[in-house]
Amino acid sequence: MKLSARPRRAVSTALVAALAAATMTTALARTAIADTVTANQAWRIVQQYTGVWTSPPTSLSNGETVDAPLMGNGDIGVAVGGSIADQTMYIGKNDFFSATSHAIKPLGRIAITDPAMNGSSYHVVQNIATAEVDGTYTLNGHTLSTTSWVDANAGMFVTSFTLTGGGAQTIGITLQTGSGGTPSISTTGNDLDADVHADTGTGSDPHARIAARTIGQSQSISGNTINLTIQPGTSSTLVTGIVSSIDSSSWQSSADSIVGNLTQQDVANHNASHRSWWQGYWSQSYVEIPDKAVEKSWYGSLYLLGCISRTGKYAPGLWGNWITGNMNWNGDYHTNYNYEAPFYAALSTNHIAQMNAYDQPVLDWQSAGQALAAQNGFTGVFYPVGISPGGTSADMSLHNQKSNAVNLASDMVMRYGYTHDTAYATKVYPWLKQVGLFWQNYLSWNSSTNSYDILNDAPHEDQAYPQTNSGMSLGLVHLLFQGLIDMSTALNQDAGTRATWQNIESHLSPLSTMTLNGQTILRETKVGSDFINDGNDIDAQAIYPGSLVGLDSDPTLLQEARNTIGALTNAWDGGNAPTTFYAAAARVGYNPGTIMTNLHDEATNQSYNNMAIHHNGGGIENINVTTSGLDEMLLQSFQNDVKVFPDWPGNTNAKFGDLLAYGNFLISSSESGNTAQYVQVNSQSGGNFTFTNPWSGSVEVYRNGTDTGTVSGSKITIATSAGDTLDLAPAGTALSTIQTELAQPLQTGTSGSFSSGFESSGPPLTWTDTVDTTGGGLANVAGICCGVTGPEAGVRTGETSHTGSGALMYSGLAQGGSAVYAYLKIYDLSGSPLSIGTSKTLSYWIYPQSNATSSWVPAGSDNSTCVAIDMIFTDGSTLRDSGAVDQNGNSIHPAHQCGHLTLDTWNHVTVNLAANNANKQISRILVGYDNPDSTGGYRGYIDDLTIS
Repeated sequence: MKLSARPRRAVSTALVAALAAATMTTALARTAIADTVTANQAWRIVQQYTGVWTSPPTSLSNGETVDAPLMGNGDIGVAVGGSIADQTMYIGKNDFFSATSHAIKPLGRIAITDPAMNGSSYHVVQNIATAEVDGTYTLNGHTLSTTSWVDANAGMFVTSFTLTGGGAQTIGITLQTGSGGTPSISTTGNDLDADVHADTGTGSDPHARIAARTIGQSQSISGNTINLTIQPGTSSTLVTGIVSSIDSSSWQSSADSIVGNLTQQDVANHNASHRSWWQGYWSQSYVEIPDKAVEKSWYGSLYLLGCISRTGKYAPGLWGNWITGNMNWNGDYHTNYNYEAPFYAALSTNHIAQMNAYDQPVLDWQSAGQALAAQNGFTGVFYPVGISPGGTSADMSLHNQKSNAVNLASDMVMRYGYTHDTAYATKVYPWLKQVGLFWQNYLSWNSSTNSYDILNDAPHEDQAYPQTNSGMSLGLVHLLFQGLIDMSTALNQDAGTRATWQNIESHLSPLSTMTLNGQTILRETKVGSDFINDGNDIDAQAIYPGSLVGLDSDPTLLQEARNTIGALTNAWDGGNAPTTFYAAAARVGYNPGTIMTNLHDEATNQSYNNMAIHHNGGGIENINVTTSGLDEMLLQSFQNDVKVFPDWPGNTNAKFGDLLAYGNFLISSSESGNTAQYVQVNSQSGGNFTFTNPWSGSVEVYRNGTDTGTVSGSKITIATSAGDTLDLAPAGTALSTIQTELAQPLQTGTSGSFSSGFESSGPPLTWTDTVDTTGGGLANVAGICCGVTGPEAGVRTGETSHTGSGALMYSGLAQGGSAVYAYLKIYDLSGSPLSIGTSKTLSYWIYPQSNATSSWVPAGSDNSTCVAIDMIFTDGSTLRDSGAVDQNGNSIHPAHQCGHLTLDTWNHVTVNLAANNANKQISRILVGYDNPDSTGGYRGYIDDLTIS
């Protein structure tokens, strides 16, 4: 697709021994259930991460990845655009493909208008832990709050409205077609029904109904609009049922039945089930590293994966289910890398269930693929660049490439390698044999080299022939035949053909090389394209996903692969490369500091607030950038040899739980002080577990809680049965020690104190002007003035400081109401939670301003004193609610500091943290404002913060 084509590579040869080593089960048709330790760790971490907008998104109609807040349930996707005065919920659905053009089409829109809030502040938060989007809009003492979510378990989209302050407001809720037009309208009871269709709606074009109604308050219907009148101090809920003709032949009544009789309690029950689904999703695995931007990107990418793909539903196309108009490249299933890539992310992260939708459009195209192969004089199957659901195609271009079908095979082969799921193998094996049949007859025997060549196969789209032995295709073909060998062995089928596959796999032409700047690197082809540094990573795709090169490979080949990574300088943030390049770099042991630096850039400069990594032309394939890139640094297994922290920066602690390794082993480990603390192995299918010993000496082995003694060697193999748990650690380590280390948050080995003078030489803020939505939140506080869109907490230099030149400035505008507060997070210590122990003290200086020093604070107001440093502990509790007091006996809760600080001067505040919070660990540091019923501005400074 897009800039240039992207291919894949072959898989390792290490599976056969593991397959034969022990009794196989039919393994997992769904994601393995991770343990409670992993579930608790994952839930603790993911709740920290949100996307935050203080102004409406701007990239909504360019046919590509949008920068809007995003929600989805693996079928229906919703993107939020515009201010609350004129807001649009863009609705997409994975099955809404035109039967004429075979391109995906937008399903509909919900336009929300509240003219009374025109010019309001804008604060929207995408909470990935619960898959909900919260909006807060404030104007002239009125605050309208919204919470939206796409039900994880039903075809329902929900938005709740809560109004505080002022008088009643009327909110218009207008149902529209995908292009913003007027749909066919009817009513069913209190429901407003909008019937929409893709393209002309004739023939096999899908249809859908959007059935909407509100619960609570007063509504009326006029045309295609629900007019909701909401009173201050009350709430109302918009419920929307969305069903397509692909879902059900009775799609209209099915949509009505979703919402027709719902009560508010029903909605609450749906929300509880929705949140439960997402908490279960997050429980599958976790990573914890010091670089919180990269960590956030890992979780954010998994959030997007959970939104776009679900068992039993159509697979997502190039842009997922966030379809806002006519999408580029038809939004189809682009076969030369784009369709495959996002599903790779489900493998090592242990989210195999998210792969279940992948296969059907590929298998549906088999008869058409056979016909296309025959038409071109080939056998087996031959695929074009752009397929669509149900055996259709939006783009029949071939681009001089033979690799599309074998590209598509990569996900299937890799899934089997990871899971050893023989039931899954039975499903895809017949199709994979058709791909194998194509290559059996297409490959050309070269008697002079005693190897098989791939002729006339362009690595980049539309390159002229000759193009011989594309490295990416060699990798993919290796991967295919190794997968066929492994599956046929496990299924006990095609023993005779297996010998043919083994002969091909062992006689494929080697990767070609060339000299560049005095170094030997991998060449794109043997004849034809050589080296192109244009933001693609064709040269590296034999490494990943092809799996032809890894840390156990020949040292010369391994060095050539590293040289290739170093030469592809434009691949780190290229248009097409990142989705596979980072994993490739980690697999060959490229400089881990360089990888992390570039991953950090991806997570920050190349990402939208919704956590979608975006490059020129890049869609949901970028879900795989951080996930597989980081996972391959933490854990490698594709060479039938599990390695923990195989390419991890020195002097950098890290921790992960239940990442999936080849052979269906769930692996947990932690590194501290450049040494692995333990390795826990959950054997899901049985078989031999082979690992590189991460310690220099013997290894203590606990099987299912029983000490079985020690083993030694640089590479160790242990036989397992399905359901076994192995706990491994240096000889002499107690099981209780491993269990304690498993349950701990990441320890980074920092000192037992923290200090910040908010100077350039000190620790930089983790967050600026960022509400802690899970640690306190925001209610009825806006920006203090002059276009500021929300409360502030950020470093200011050269204004007012206690020492040095910098201090933390805080500000906001209280809007009135029974709840008026703003809790802003400033420092993240979760990577190395600071233990309070039995003696820690919090100390800081605070300068609350009055009208005399800030014109934005009303005369006579003490609002600025209602501020305090707050903390979130790793158990989720807070300093403010712990009963802790300052040196004067006043509660450290911000609301109880009101009036106890002197305005326009530096006040020293100390808190004995251990008195109420002994042995707790500090995860985040916040600045809180809390003053019920207050109005007007507050502003001030904090300096010289210490915890020691």
